Amino acid sequence: MRKSGFVEKDVEPADVYQHIKQLLQSEGFKIGSEDTRNNYWDLHARKSNIERLVTGTVRDVDAVVAGTRGKFEVQLHAGIWGRDLAIPAIEGVATLGLATAADLHSGHEFEERIWEQIVHRIDASLKICQLDGMLFKTQDELTKHVNLHEQQHQAAQSSMMNSMLMMGMMGGMGMGMYGLGMGGFWI
Repeated sequence: MRKSGFVEKDVEPADVYQHIKQLLQSEGFKIGSEDTRNNYWDLHARKSNIERLVTGTVRDVDAVVAGTRGKFEVQLHAGIWGRDLAIPAIEGVATLGLATAADLHSGHEFEERIWEQIVHRIDASLKICQLDGMLFKTQDELTKHVNLHEQQHQAAQSSMMNSMLMMGMMGGMGMGMYGLGMGGFWI
């Protein structure tokens, strides 16, 4: 999901909503439901056919725009299976996770591309983090943010490797104890 608030932008939220709606329709989505009232615009768009069911490509998009000129929020969520993640999780286990990973990547790329078009319609000078969709005013701010992502990723990898090493060492000790007749059931 992509989400951001926009302050001090001389843009009508209703125009942003119409832009999102047009983007989705140009991508072949059908608007399934709309709720527009008192500075709140919500839509659910769907693209359904047999090919999409089989290939697992993006089928559902939810978009919300709320607020007034100068202070509004935009949310975008593109999904392969809508909000029901149980199906891809089950399929992922059945296919060793490859299909689910490819489906999630497809959804992420689509969401990223549409988000970029929405943001640049609001303010073309904003910089977008491709990892999480966060917005920045300067390239320097974006670079610092991306570096933080890389540091967190490296720390997570290091922690995971340490955990695996410890589990391996403990597993080795356990196997040694069992091999020496020190573990198991006593009869």
